[in-house]
Amino acid sequence: MYLGVEIGGTKLQVGVCDQHGRIKQLVRVAVVRRNGARGIRNQLERIIPPLLAGRRVRAVGVGFGGPVDSPRGRVIRSFHIKGWEDFPLRHWFEQRFKLPTVIENDTNAAGLAEALIGAGKGRRAVLYSNVGTGIGGAFVVDGMVHNGRCGAMEIGHTRFFVRGRWRILEELSSGLSIERGKTTLAQSAKYYGAALANAITLLNPDIVVVGGGLSRAGERFLQPVREAVGRLVFPLYRRNFRIVPAALGESVVIIGAALPAADCSRRL
Repeated sequence: MYLGVEIGGTKLQVGVCDQHGRIKQLVRVAVVRRNGARGIRNQLERIIPPLLAGRRVRAVGVGFGGPVDSPRGRVIRSFHIKGWEDFPLRHWFEQRFKLPTVIENDTNAAGLAEALIGAGKGRRAVLYSNVGTGIGGAFVVDGMVHNGRCGAMEIGHTRFFVRGRWRILEELSSGLSIERGKTTLAQSAKYYGAALANAITLLNPDIVVVGGGLSRAGERFLQPVREAVGRLVFPLYRRNFRIVPAALGESVVIIGAALPAADCSRRL
């Protein structure tokens, strides 16, 4: 068995999974942002020991909501929760729970899960993006997440020139921007569709999988996104891909975090 952990900007999830990503037990709690990173670690110290009790858990996989240095197992920063700057998250997990641990960005973890066992299963090149508290992206080719140094595919931080200044996509399209009244669902779909069109033009994927909280608005969000992409994408690529909703729901990050944990334990 393997432990998959999601540390997000609004929620914390921990699941016990088998080697195929099937969830056996799941705990989901809200994150209290004002308590910062230390508050989240305190929550983990309460949640995880009961899940480990009586189970032969071999490794832990963590999907973190922000850029990470995966080879070093360190958080670079969180854009939503204070106190995570340059934090040695892998070391913290291994010290606390005595299990080998793999750290990955949450969107990369979700993209891997959707590519291997979700909506992108059977496709060679899968572009995944989540639209929730923030906006992230992942590109999975032949079952492997494409990563540069400290990540890749930060689509939420691509820029648009709007009303006289440069703004990042997350300010224009995220669930948080809608919640705060800075944008509408229709405006969000327009800018997000433009960003996806640029990503598709650069990467030419076989399928585009859209997840995250805002995607649960269904076709009210996805149809105007598809229309924007169709207008703006490189014309020769229009027939190469489909844009589909994610298949694995709210548990996608913990599934995608647990799968590399299983690989890690087999190599030990």
